[in-house]
Amino acid sequence: MTETEIEKYIKHELKDIMPNVIMQTDKGTYELFGRYLIVAQKPVYRVFCNDDEMGVFNSSKTAVSWCVADKYQRFNLARDILNTDTILGNLTNDIFVRTGIANRAKAAQTREDIETKLETKIIRKKYLENQLADYVKKAKYLQQRGFNNETARIGQATTDKNRSSI
Repeated sequence: MTETEIEKYIKHELKDIMPNVIMQTDKGTYELFGRYLIVAQKPVYRVFCNDDEMGVFNSSKTAVSWCVADKYQRFNLARDILNTDTILGNLTNDIFVRTGIANRAKAAQTREDIETKLETKIIRKKYLENQLADYVKKAKYLQQRGFNNETARIGQATTDKNRSSI
């Protein structure tokens, strides 16, 4: 039995758990939850859902987080992850290019002007990194809650029995 045949057999036998499985294929791609495919094309990661490209991400962590948010139908979170990651990637590239220009500038005033403009971009980059980290934490919580089978919490918090009715 070949490795591919074994993989097919396992997929057939374990259909019920596939919605919670993240696995790496022999091609180096990642299959998530039986629906998503993450393809690493350094320096980016492309996410596909049912053969449709859903987004391009700057890290595998944000790509997986987007998949988790989409899986649990948290579409606003998924959109925020994609948008923030895209803006952060563009800003990072902009900072890299402008830093290179500043380093090659011969005039001290030109270098200082570029570095002054870079300060606000660096502050914005840090803000976006923190925001993206928060989104990733939310997605991680969703996934852990799903693993613990706590997606639907039933019951109320403990009530105060000594409380008199009004």
